[in-house]
Amino acid sequence: AESGSGTRAFTVDSTARKGKSVVVVESLELGGEEIAVHADIEDEYQTVTFVEPEIGTSAAGTDGEKELGTNAEGTLVDTVTFKSLVPGKTYTINGILMDKATGEPLQVGGAEVTATATFTPEEPSGTVDVVFTFDATSLKGKTVVVFESLEYEGVEIAVHADIEDEGQTVTFGEEKPPKIGTTAKAEDGS
Repeated sequence: AESGSGTRAFTVDSTARKGKSVVVVESLELGGEEIAVHADIEDEYQTVTFVEPEIGTSAAGTDGEKELGTNAEGTLVDTVTFKSLVPGKTYTINGILMDKATGEPLQVGGAEVTATATFTPEEPSGTVDVVFTFDATSLKGKTVVVFESLEYEGVEIAVHADIEDEGQTVTFGEEKPPKIGTTAKAEDGS
């Protein structure tokens, strides 16, 4: 055939190229002699940019509150915002609660408080919730910061771990009574 197309696969370690662009240059040889070249450093169709995945987090209670109660079953939800992920691939977010006063992992009952979420994004950017459930009865007056790391195939590719980040921070106050709501009606619904 006088014309056609072909595919060539390149395997590279992209971790060393985060944020960089590369341009593919091709030459065609026949009998050891170069007969055609496509080598345009400005050609956007030959250019690939290696983007660096990013995450950010916002921690709060289940109702969005920044002060949580010291209840026996405390729940903290960290909403992780991600960018530049590959749709259809499976990622894991690993979270840990840090004691802001010490800068060390928070200890509850002698153990660190961690949570994990595995997800497969449909779009390069979006959010995923990481839910921490733990005994908060001993945490009155504590300020806690959530640290998160993003992994792909067991390799850490992004981290959000800023002990001063207010968005990642919650405090613990008094025990909060359970919430209930009622609606009263007559038997006929009135």
